[in-house]
Amino acid sequence: MADRLIRGTFPAHHIRFAACEAAALCSESIARHHADQVAGWLLSEALTCAALLSVELKHEQRLTLRWLYPGPVGTILADLNERGEVRGFAQRLRLFPEVTTLSQAIGGSGQVSGVTSWPNRVGRKGITQAVFRDVSRDLAHFLSLSFGIESALVVGLNMPPLEPLRLRSAVGLLLQPLPGCDLTLFDRHRRTLEQRDFQGWLEAAPRPLEAMLERLGIAERPQLLGETEPSYRCQCSREKVESVLRMIEPEELRDMRDRDGKAEVNCQFCATTYVFSRSDLSALLRESQVGNA
Repeated sequence: MADRLIRGTFPAHHIRFAACEAAALCSESIARHHADQVAGWLLSEALTCAALLSVELKHEQRLTLRWLYPGPVGTILADLNERGEVRGFAQRLRLFPEVTTLSQAIGGSGQVSGVTSWPNRVGRKGITQAVFRDVSRDLAHFLSLSFGIESALVVGLNMPPLEPLRLRSAVGLLLQPLPGCDLTLFDRHRRTLEQRDFQGWLEAAPRPLEAMLERLGIAERPQLLGETEPSYRCQCSREKVESVLRMIEPEELRDMRDRDGKAEVNCQFCATTYVFSRSDLSALLRESQVGNA
């Protein structure tokens, strides 16, 4: 099943939605980071949530989300843009056999924070206590309190315990009220999403996005407003790393070259390693010295 992201409304009920299938992008992230099943599950939940929220971003806008838990997984970070391009990582990616359950990995209440940005400025910021000890519910709580967007959010994963780890499905559903929405009715739909039966149905087998919307039980045909294919994509490049290295003090660059004979820079988001040889560092050093002349 190809990755897919749709958005739309239930116009008569004044509810907007986003629904996605993100198994391919989540599987790519697990493979890139060599995550085990516990860390890979939590990271996949965060990335599926991120894909859903991309429908709310404007042109060239980004959103960076951070879950900080006291358990062994520590921090989970997800970054996204308006095109449905997401990337992310977890602080600890190998938890087994020390940790065998999601609750152990999370370890208790934590925090969720988020910040929107454009190329030349920072937008909205917020931080909220993560009281549910669940990636998707804690994010919905954050959106409701910190960003003032009442939200209901659920993610369901199907990940066979086989190496190499690949998800059979990673589906998510986001509901938000529009002006004129009956909030009592919206809260009923929120409780439907939060029921263990609903999440169990999502996790039991790959589910078409339309079937998820139908299962909500809203007595109205959804109106689709857009569709795209979310993807795991990082904005790092060798050129960007070179720009960072040029900002290092010449003495430090010279020490890398003479002591180690090379420099290796690893991108935390996509696990790409950029290697700069002795001659590369010499060239960067010349450019750095020219810039500081």
